Amino acid sequence: MRRFAFKSTLLILTAMILTAAGCDSKTLSSGDKTGTTHSSAKKGLPLPLTVKGNQILNSKNEPVTLRGVNTSCLEFTNDCEGHIIDTIRVAIDEWHVNIVRLPLSQDRWFGKSPDQNDGYQSYRDLVKQAVELCNSKGCYIILDLHWSDANEWGQNIGQQSMPDRNSVVFWKDIAKLYANNPSVLFDIYNEPRDVSWDVWLNGGTTTSRPNRPGLRPVTYEAVGMQEMLDTIRDTGAKNVVVVGGLDWAYDFSGILAGKQLKDPTGNGVIYANHTYDNKSESVFTWIANMEEASARFPIIISEFGGSGGPNRRQGWWGQSPSTAMGDDWLLHVMQAIQDHNWSFTAWDLHPTAGPVLISDWNYTPTPDFGVYVKELLVNGKLPKYTPPDISKIAETAASTLPESARMDGSELYGDWQINPEPNEGTMGGGMMGRMRNTEILSFAGDNEGKLIGQWINFRGFTELEDIRCKDNKVTFTQTVEFKKETFKGFFTGTIEGNKLSGELIHGGMKSKMSGTRKPVIPLAAGMWDVKLKTAGGENSAILDINAGKDGMLSAEWKKIEGEQKISDVRLEADRLTFKNTVKTQDAEKVYSFDGTINPKTNTMTGTLKTDGNEITVEAKLLGMELIGTWVLETNSPWGNMKQRLKVNSDMSGMYGLNPIDKITLEGNKVTFKITPEFGRMRFEMNFEGKIEGSKITGELKNQRGNQTVTGKKIN
Repeated sequence: MRRFAFKSTLLILTAMILTAAGCDSKTLSSGDKTGTTHSSAKKGLPLPLTVKGNQILNSKNEPVTLRGVNTSCLEFTNDCEGHIIDTIRVAIDEWHVNIVRLPLSQDRWFGKSPDQNDGYQSYRDLVKQAVELCNSKGCYIILDLHWSDANEWGQNIGQQSMPDRNSVVFWKDIAKLYANNPSVLFDIYNEPRDVSWDVWLNGGTTTSRPNRPGLRPVTYEAVGMQEMLDTIRDTGAKNVVVVGGLDWAYDFSGILAGKQLKDPTGNGVIYANHTYDNKSESVFTWIANMEEASARFPIIISEFGGSGGPNRRQGWWGQSPSTAMGDDWLLHVMQAIQDHNWSFTAWDLHPTAGPVLISDWNYTPTPDFGVYVKELLVNGKLPKYTPPDISKIAETAASTLPESARMDGSELYGDWQINPEPNEGTMGGGMMGRMRNTEILSFAGDNEGKLIGQWINFRGFTELEDIRCKDNKVTFTQTVEFKKETFKGFFTGTIEGNKLSGELIHGGMKSKMSGTRKPVIPLAAGMWDVKLKTAGGENSAILDINAGKDGMLSAEWKKIEGEQKISDVRLEADRLTFKNTVKTQDAEKVYSFDGTINPKTNTMTGTLKTDGNEITVEAKLLGMELIGTWVLETNSPWGNMKQRLKVNSDMSGMYGLNPIDKITLEGNKVTFKITPEFGRMRFEMNFEGKIEGSKITGELKNQRGNQTVTGKKIN
């Protein structure tokens, strides 16, 4: 995952504005906790790898720690502008890696990319040279299917959500070619995402949301990871296979829950994790998840990157002060890698496909990232990094806010996904011992600064009472009705960064629960009605700003003529900036936008500037009549049920516990779709209604019938 992707950071706009020692086979004993990479005096093919339990072993039954880098470029170019072989040689000889990860494109492998003029042979020759170079130097190489095409050869070429039928064709060909080569591992698909764990494992229909600018969302039949593995094994290839979990290869939860790949005829599977500082979680959380995973199966951190030291990146959207202000994310991650002796391939030995390890094609290490990775690879360790005390950081961070920005309990704001632990023998309903499903606690401040909140589950939601939050301690009460009886529960808990944990006391019984804060939609996301003003007049346009799950912002103009591209979209607090490239016949101009968003009025002002030309920009967020929180009442098997509808600025949302990808507003007509799940049951429901001021009416429709819905908007 290139968070600042080379070439692929541009998005479409309009001409209306005119003008990331050896690669010698390195084995470490389980007691070697420094991760030191030793250069082997003997060159040649490394020892074949296999997997046993949670270990990676060579053919001598010795534990192996894989340490290296990604060498990105063959996914988005045909020849890496002549650098790829030199890059791998430098990685081996100067950075002392014992493994490289080589991202590839299935379309380029078959000569299907529109910019290929010589078929596929030169591309395949480069891959062959890369493998042979690693063979000759005793280095392992991961052949990574990085870019696919959503099952349309020559189209949609980019980082799609899941593999497709063309991906199967790719592995049938390349796995047979490199079957049982001791150097070669197969990474069957880069960064799966936006599907359920069942689809991840077994395949199914998905709509891909590619992160490459200019590509449209495509609905296609995705191929599951098990079939991808089976395809490789059917060629006779027993090579170790690498596979990432969901959420851009960050999430191991489904694998830990039992959805591991079956590999009875091969040398095993290594599960890959990609970690960047954009997951709205602290490094402490990441370490805990990695410890749980690495205790059960072999893992490799096949991508990570960021900045260390004084110039480190601040936490991205949705992160708590403890992550954003107090922890040097990169150094903390690398300290964890050293402490646990985890395998890794850092992203990326390329000067522009960021986060980058080198600043130029002289392979000069970047001062905030590359120097650390090279030091760890060459010398085996870095100066000890001591993680911060989270509670002290949060306190310090809060104290730095101006008095006007402080509100007692504001650290509680937002939605928290809660996982209650069931208690046997307790009564069902609401906050009772029945709690076995994921639920949501939502907190906010009303217009007077008072804490308000709701407890949301599949049956509906109830208002919380007497909410108090001080010194990261949280208490509240909730009254629920069940079978015409009223029950009251009392909660006490604590906040640590983005984690909320505590205990519910109800009728003398106790239920423990814990949860994490859900990511916040960035302030800028949504459709903006824009007025572009110059001395010569005024024009109108729609600016569509989107936020990916990785935190990256992208934007494009709509309802405007001409060819323009937006790149480098950044949001810092309420300040939005981006670059705008305008093409008019043979000319090209780059405008810089700098604007400020007012969250109270949902308006934005700013300027587009270039070479003496300046355009005044005034914009307002579209859909404000719908965006916000609604309390809906519907008929249900339990009688009238209240449920929360939350509409985000980008028109995504939540109906109760059910995510909504897109809510449509045309005039005053509102439509959306949800797919509730109850155990193995899954069905589709469609809402059609209309809004009139602060009221909404409509119907929820499914195959079993319709439910009347009425509701109102709350502040």
